[in-house]
Amino acid sequence: MKWAELTWPEFEKADKSVAVLPVGIVEAHGPHLPLGTDALMAIYVAERAAEEAGALLLPPIWYGNTYVLDRFPGTISISAETLHRLYRDVFVEVARNGVKNLVVVNGHGGNVDALRMAAKDAARSTDMAIVLVNWWIDLAKEARRKVLETPEGHAAEDETSEVMAAYPHLVKAVPQDADEWVEVRYAVYGRRAYEAMYARAVQGYPSKASREKGEAILKAAVEELKSLILDLKAGRLPLERRG
Repeated sequence: MKWAELTWPEFEKADKSVAVLPVGIVEAHGPHLPLGTDALMAIYVAERAAEEAGALLLPPIWYGNTYVLDRFPGTISISAETLHRLYRDVFVEVARNGVKNLVVVNGHGGNVDALRMAAKDAARSTDMAIVLVNWWIDLAKEARRKVLETPEGHAAEDETSEVMAAYPHLVKAVPQDADEWVEVRYAVYGRRAYEAMYARAVQGYPSKASREKGEAILKAAVEELKSLILDLKAGRLPLERRG
């Protein structure tokens, strides 16, 4: 059920045990992938899992924050402060509408801090449980281990394979010189470091990508997210007591 496509009487009667919110960014992803890659992939995984599990699907939040790739044309970076307030207000409004559990499917690393802070703030004023899923990290770990030949990165083998599987019409030919890997020994911040790490908005080996690899990753990711949603619908939080 897509939240934005329901009438208010339909929404009033809808199952509000779980809602799913995709979040991403508009950001450069090499010369071969669309600017919306992070948002598009979060939407893909969230839509399919929500449909299969019978959960409400919120309209996506396309915008996020990047301090590394904002020098590339087409990138739109929103301040972390603005994002924190936006995410928090959306979470609170979702709770006000009667949702018991919110699953945030995030597709971009630069959003994590603002999402975590927003979730903590919203949790103080609502009874809603908020589960933050950074899908490229939290889902399909075993599938990635099996199919990927090179390290995961940015517009690399992993992301390129995923977009090939989900949105093949949006993938351009991978240039022969697209592969680029810069080893980072320490956390380094600063314009010169960013330019050195992302000369063409790539960190990894997109030449190794294939649609088949992407399909394997996405199949596992959707199944695992579906399982999480079904657990929440049944009243089970993703917590495990030990000892």
